[in-house]
Amino acid sequence: MKAELFLVPGVIGEERLSNKTLVLIDVLRASTTICRSLDSGARAVIPVESSGEAVEMRTKIGSEDAILAGERKGIKIENFDLGNSPHEYTAERVSGKIIILTTSNGTRSYARASLSSLILTGSLVNISRVTTRVARADRDLVIQCAGDDGDFSIEDTLCGGMLLHKLIAEEKVDLKLNDAASLALLLYRTNRRSLRQVIAQGEHGRYLAELGFASDVDLAASPDTIPVLPVLKDRRIVLDEE
Repeated sequence: MKAELFLVPGVIGEERLSNKTLVLIDVLRASTTICRSLDSGARAVIPVESSGEAVEMRTKIGSEDAILAGERKGIKIENFDLGNSPHEYTAERVSGKIIILTTSNGTRSYARASLSSLILTGSLVNISRVTTRVARADRDLVIQCAGDDGDFSIEDTLCGGMLLHKLIAEEKVDLKLNDAASLALLLYRTNRRSLRQVIAQGEHGRYLAELGFASDVDLAASPDTIPVLPVLKDRRIVLDEE
């Protein structure tokens, strides 16, 4: 299996996505929040790029069924129902609802993901479920890290590296890695016993802690604590039925 990892968002040629498995990773915090939403009973999460698009989408769906959610620079968007803290997404607030989510980094990649055969939301909280599904799909793999405002993020790269490690060590998949994937794998193997500390000390981890979201960082850095498998189908992220 060929496995390509991209450290930051960018234009990926169609040939690199067509008939491949795509894993989109934004550990802090969109991927973690999506997992928490679906685990709490949300019907679907619709990722959109802008707050204006989110408002238009809710108008089409209806305010009784849809919840506006999102952040800019870590702070809840004004007049939205929820921000991007996974702790907000309780069953009481989101069960049976459609979440329309826009974030600074993580949700933007979904709009460019339509050519892939299988599109998964990956994070540390569901890493084993993602690993098993990628192995079962048995297609070449593309891992897209959301990064932080176009820059490298250590938490997304660690998560991508953990996925690659588990494919090799647990699923016995023979991977052919691009250089960024090799770097991510090395980063994870070097820090595998101190994931929480490394993520908390990272640039975005420190920033979120300063905003009062240290508990979000702790949750997002906890492997396999929300073992769901979100998959993108018809522009909606839903639980995988397989």
